[in-house]
Amino acid sequence: MFNCKKVREIFCIGSLLLSVFSYSQTKQDKVKELISLSGAFKLSKEVEKDILLNFKKRYTNIPDSVWSSLEPKINIDNLISQVIDIYGNKFTEMEIDEFLVFYKSDIGKKLIQNSPSIMTEIQTATSNWGMEVTNLVNNDLEQKGYLKSPPPPMPNPPAPMKSK
Repeated sequence: MFNCKKVREIFCIGSLLLSVFSYSQTKQDKVKELISLSGAFKLSKEVEKDILLNFKKRYTNIPDSVWSSLEPKINIDNLISQVIDIYGNKFTEMEIDEFLVFYKSDIGKKLIQNSPSIMTEIQTATSNWGMEVTNLVNNDLEQKGYLKSPPPPMPNPPAPMKSK
């Protein structure tokens, strides 16, 4: 006969051990989770396939057998290890834990969700600003007579290169 009290004790001890083991991540495991949660770096075997697909599109004359032999040689694990080391060298384990808490929070999830569109909008705004500054400088220099077609000769042209 089973002793219910004993079964409960074993279940509780087993649950406790399982939870301890599941939460005893190494710093590298935490960094990998952080990178995965934050979306800062796509930790995916799909990246390997995407890279190979881009080469296939570029070099259409290469037979599939060549690509099949290359596929096992393309391994993102080395790059993932390097990225984990970069994060690990910049942040303490306590800071990584704090990042994990943040990225698992509602506001952290919202940041992750909106990051791609934010980055796109920032790139567009930066590009537009750069164009406006270029136009402003060019218009101002043109009005002052510094920009002419063809451009005026340089006051001190570079010396011609001597041939050996």
